[in-house]
Amino acid sequence: MSRSRNALLGLVLTALLVPGLARGQERTVVSKEVAVGRSEASLRLEFSDGAPLEIALRDGSVVIDGSEAGSYAAGDPLEAAWRSLLGSAVALDDGPLSRALLAWSPPADLQGTDLALAERIDAALEDALSARAAPEAPAAPSVSLSLDEGDGTLVRALIGQLGRLSTLEEALKGVDSKIQLHVEEDVTVGAGETLEGNLVVVQGDVVVKGTVTGDVVVVDGSLELAEGGRILGDVRLADAQLDRQGGVIEGDLVNVVEQERDVEADLRDRLRSELRDEIRNEIRSNVRGDRGGWSLFSPFRSVFRGVGGLLENVIVIVILGLVGMGVVAFAPENLEAVAETARRTPGRAAMVGLAGSFLLVPVWIIGAVALAVSIVGIPVMIAWLPLFPLAALAAALLGYLSVAKNTGEWLADSGYRYTDWIRKSNPVYTVVGGLVGLMAAFMVGNLLSIVPFFGFFRGLLTFVGVMLTVVAVQIGFGAVLLTRAGRKPEYYGNRDFDEDWARAVDVDVEVDADPAGTKSDGGNDA
Repeated sequence: MSRSRNALLGLVLTALLVPGLARGQERTVVSKEVAVGRSEASLRLEFSDGAPLEIALRDGSVVIDGSEAGSYAAGDPLEAAWRSLLGSAVALDDGPLSRALLAWSPPADLQGTDLALAERIDAALEDALSARAAPEAPAAPSVSLSLDEGDGTLVRALIGQLGRLSTLEEALKGVDSKIQLHVEEDVTVGAGETLEGNLVVVQGDVVVKGTVTGDVVVVDGSLELAEGGRILGDVRLADAQLDRQGGVIEGDLVNVVEQERDVEADLRDRLRSELRDEIRNEIRSNVRGDRGGWSLFSPFRSVFRGVGGLLENVIVIVILGLVGMGVVAFAPENLEAVAETARRTPGRAAMVGLAGSFLLVPVWIIGAVALAVSIVGIPVMIAWLPLFPLAALAAALLGYLSVAKNTGEWLADSGYRYTDWIRKSNPVYTVVGGLVGLMAAFMVGNLLSIVPFFGFFRGLLTFVGVMLTVVAVQIGFGAVLLTRAGRKPEYYGNRDFDEDWARAVDVDVEVDADPAGTKSDGGNDA
């Protein structure tokens, strides 16, 4: 009996285990690196003997140890299978990692060049994870084996070392020791028959018409449970199908592959979330200069930030100055009318501009609705939707440039240092000078930010600059509305108003104080 049992065990080893043993003893993995991104999925291993292995699917190319082995299409079954393997390998180390990598095999649905590439990846993994290569063993015949309790544990231990049947190892978890194992053989439990213990079938079909007292495990095959068939234990399927025709399963029905896929999907989601958090934290750390190369430049970050902000201010002034030159060249009267109105009645212009700003969106919507209700107005509405916001933007820009012109004239009269280049006789100079004046708070704030511990002043000056910009835009926009974009000035060019204004400002009242402390008109001396 012992010799017969050993002979059968030898056949099982030949059928299942010899290809795995021929690879030799597994090498020890001392470190691993897994990189998963949008266009990359790579694995790098280092072994105890110092030799590395790197396999990467990157930007459509399959690279093995630095050499391009072929190409793949993003999202194809090869990439999906490789990413699934990396998702499983990221949580494993040493022995379990080696077994998981050895267990990987090309997906069944691959064909042509994709299948050849997958086989090259599989061969590279097997060659790297084995201490030495050996010639392949010859194919073994079909094997049937029935073992008692003591031998079942041995078979499961040996199967656990078999990379190609890792799904069988997973399916056998929880199964007790008494196992009937069939490899590449169909099994039928006839009506009225009783099979004691557990039944494991690899690459074969099972028909149960009688009773199985233990579990039934089917790997890469099918299970037909006919009418009257009974399985008192669990049914575990790995890459197998169940055809249930009225039989009874008293235990649980477990699909090992689906469970593995659920675990892999959950692992991929967790890995993706952890990578996202790690990248986000790394970016935040770099911005703060807490670690890495940025810490070397942390003393200069304030300089870079201040100079960059100052450069942005200069670019804004140049762009607005060019626009101002265009307005001076093509619409000088409009600019002058708006600027004069903003200068003489800034309060009224600001109130009108504020009211106009609040009414912009309602007027735009009401105008679109009014045009949409009529068939004739639909073509006009198509132009109204984009042109109205552009017109409002142009009005605000014209108003801001008009206020800048007034600011430039004021700076020219102020006699401040570095303002002597502003010529009141040339509106281009006054517009550009006014833009510099309105942006001065931003520029000074950026200059102060270069100096350490001056961040508060930069924030304060930025707030002042924003408020000046808002006030200038509101006054200018209101002046544009009052003058109909400079075509109908409210006060500019109004001779009566000019005369009244001149009389009001030229009144000269001379007041003298007499020794008694009384006041009298200089023209009516007592």
